Amino acid sequence: MRYHYSMGMVESKRVQRLYDQVLRTRKNCTFEDLERLLLAVVFTERRASGSHRIFKLGRLAISIPQRRPVKENYVDQVLAIIQELGV
Repeated sequence: MRYHYSMGMVESKRVQRLYDQVLRTRKNCTFEDLERLLLAVVFTERRASGSHRIFKLGRLAISIPQRRPVKENYVDQVLAIIQELGV
């Protein structure tokens, strides 16, 4: 499945900065950093129950645990989705 998303110049710079920050801190990334990145890419938070939060963009959904630090495989999953979106 291939997605494409385009945004304005200012927003894309912000997303790129957040993306770079998460990429640098992959092994020690906080939930808050991932949340900021997902919301900047216009994901919406669909549900916040228990220890996980679910973010959606269209039919695409991703569940992220609210622990510190977030495990690297969740971070890699988010980064791969954002790359696939073409942001």
